[in-house]
Amino acid sequence: MSRQKIGCFAALSAFLVFNLGSAYADDILGGSASSQAMWQGGYIGAHGGAGLGTAGSLTTGGTLVGMHGGINFQANQLVGGGELDVTASQIKNNATSENFTQKWMTSGRVRGGFTFGNLLTYGTAGLAVSSMNYTNTYSTDATKIGWVYGGGVEAMVMPHVALRSEFLHYDLGSSSYLNSSAQSVSLDTQSNVFRFGVDYKF
Repeated sequence: MSRQKIGCFAALSAFLVFNLGSAYADDILGGSASSQAMWQGGYIGAHGGAGLGTAGSLTTGGTLVGMHGGINFQANQLVGGGELDVTASQIKNNATSENFTQKWMTSGRVRGGFTFGNLLTYGTAGLAVSSMNYTNTYSTDATKIGWVYGGGVEAMVMPHVALRSEFLHYDLGSSSYLNSSAQSVSLDTQSNVFRFGVDYKF
């Protein structure tokens, strides 16, 4: 996937969230406190998107899809909580002789932010785990624990249903693989992920 397509995807995701949220916000913001969108409680959802990154000197990119779930605690405009997710990934390079693929990733993160009517803006950070494969004559798998952080915006577009758009940066550090000479090579893996998703809130 090209950088231009990924940029268009991220822009479209943000456009949909803000515009659908704005249409619903006219009624929400004009109502009483009891009618305002409530973010308290648990939720589950699905997400898709794309990522760009690096693995050593290799440039990677591709699509991803996954599931997430979590819980929010709300006090007036302040919202905090936690979220778990698991994502299947096709973030990889396009070389024919030296191939790197980020096969899946999962994370456990805390989230915190502010509500503005039916809109929630938030920051998030936590631990990430990812499975990767490097093939250069020899095929080597590695599972790495690292860090993830980012932020996003959610819009409650109807009762119990919210749309989201978010950015996450994965820092998975260095892992060792075998190159074509059967020697160990270390690749530092970084990924920038743009995700669009839908939540069902309980």
